[in-house]
Parts: sequence; C-alpha cells; structure tokens
Amino acid sequence: MMKKEKQVTLFMLVTNRDCMIADFSIRSYQKIYDQQVLFGYQDFVLYIYLNCLSEENIRRYKKKWEAHPYTILFDNADKIKASFLPYPGQPLVSPEGIVRSYDDYAESYDELWSTELQKFDTPFVATVDADFEVLHPDFYFYLFSQLQQHADLIAASSCYSSTALIYESYSKRYVRLNERNHTWFCIYRKEAFALSSRSHYYYETQSSGEEVRAYDSAAYFQDDLRTNHSCRFAVLPDRFRSSFIHYGAASKNKSLNRGNIGFYRRIAILRTVGLIYGSKNRFTLFVNKATRKITGILFGDYLNKIRAERNSYVYT
Repeated sequence: MMKKEKQVTLFMLVTNRDCMIADFSIRSYQKIYDQQVLFGYQDFVLYIYLNCLSEENIRRYKKKWEAHPYTILFDNADKIKASFLPYPGQPLVSPEGIVRSYDDYAESYDELWSTELQKFDTPFVATVDADFEVLHPDFYFYLFSQLQQHADLIAASSCYSSTALIYESYSKRYVRLNERNHTWFCIYRKEAFALSSRSHYYYETQSSGEEVRAYDSAAYFQDDLRTNHSCRFAVLPDRFRSSFIHYGAASKNKSLNRGNIGFYRRIAILRTVGLIYGSKNRFTLFVNKATRKITGILFGDYLNKIRAERNSYVYT
C-alpha cells in the first residue's frame, strides 16, 4: 500500500519568463515519482508557486501541471491584487536593510523563500529552481538518504560553491562571494527555519579595506546555520553530475520562445551533460565527454549568445 505521509515539500517558483523551461522541469519529477511507486511509497510533493503568471500562461499550463500526481499549485494573483504588482527597478529592501531592486513583474525569489518555506509542515523543505530538470532520479535518493542517515546534517544540495573573489556582472564590480549550497536543488530540515532568523535575501558587507563581502540568495541564511549553530551541509558527489541539468537564470532569457525552447533544451543537455544520464562509469564518461565536445564545436556560439543574456538585470 502506498504511504500517504509526505516527507519533502519541493518549493518551485515559476514566472512568465521561465514557465516554458519549467514545463519540462515539472514533468521531469515523474522520474522520481515512478521510481518510488515501484517500491510502494511516494514521499514528496512539488509545490508550484505561480508567480504573477499571465492569463495566457495560466490557461496554457495550470491544468497540465495540476494533472501530475505529485503537484500542488498556488496562484498568487489574489495576493498581488490585494497589495501591489512588483515592477522592474522597484526598490526591494531586505529585512537586514540591503537595498536591491525587482527585476521582473513578480515577487522576488529571496522574499518568497524567506516567508513561505517555514509554512510547510513536512519534515523536509526544499528550494528547487524552475529551470532545474531531473534527468535521472538517483541524485534525489542519495541526497535524501544522507539527511536520513546523518541527523547532524541541516541540509543537502545538488551543488556547492566555496568562497571566492568574483566579478559580479549585475553590479559590474569585484566582490568576495561567500560559500553557498546552491538553491537550484537544496533540501533543508524544517528545523533550519526555526534555528535562524536571517532572511534568504542577498546580503553584503564592506570591510575597512573596502572589499565587499557578498552573500547570494540564501547564503547569509546558510552562513548563520554554519557559524552560529554549527550545522553541517551535504553536497552531491561528482558522479551524480549527469543526473540533472540547471539551465541557469532562465527567467532572464529574452530570445527563447515556444518555437525554439525544445531545440535549446536538447542542445543545452548535450553540451552540459551528454547523452547518458545517471551516475558515471568509464563508458558513460567517455561518451558524455565526446558528446559535450562535439556539441560545443557545433553549437557553442548559439548557447553562449543565449547565456550572455543572463549577465544583467532585465528591465523590460
């Protein structure tokens, strides 16, 4: 008999700009669902937050996404009407007092992660990007098993970046970007939101030497868990890197449309992952490496042109 209790809420925000790629991403969670059903259980719900979607996109996608057996949808239309519609360039001030700005006609990721994640009653809550697609379900089972087996882990994510000096293309300056377990696919224990009172907003501070220390979305929240609460984070081993693709800032693309999104997706997967999905062996390593190289030669300029659109805020 299928277990009814859900263990994980996967929280996905979808805007008008990324709903095309989200259509593929939402469908891809069927791979995890089917694998679980084979063993008589199903432990997750994909909670899709429709973030100021147009009436056209609501008509096109809502019923389709609701038909999946693992989804719950929330449309923020009434919520926005009761307050205001955010607009590009409008100031956005974090609870910590950092001023940024909205880059779309939608609520920001940072503010919604700060307010909504703590509301779910499952033992685990995850942030999952609308442009993160499951290619093979093995990575999910690995991450969740780590959290189940190690009680001292507060979270587990698909990717991690250590602290580094980088050029920040949005603000056109160098900053020391703090370490972060990326929000693309990051599962937290519910207790994390009770432990830390910090928001998930971008945060920065400047030292006397004028070096800017920046914390990208959720990094300041994670820093509090690490430094003040001695929490540990897990990250996927490299052998699972062909089990998913993160297209990256798809909500900022200007040239993708319904006519070319399918082609772009196929080329991006071939260039980023390869032909064979799932944990690696020597054969799959060879095939995928050759596929990525050939695709890069044939379509590298095409992909670079699209990805270049993501290096600045889009105020249109």
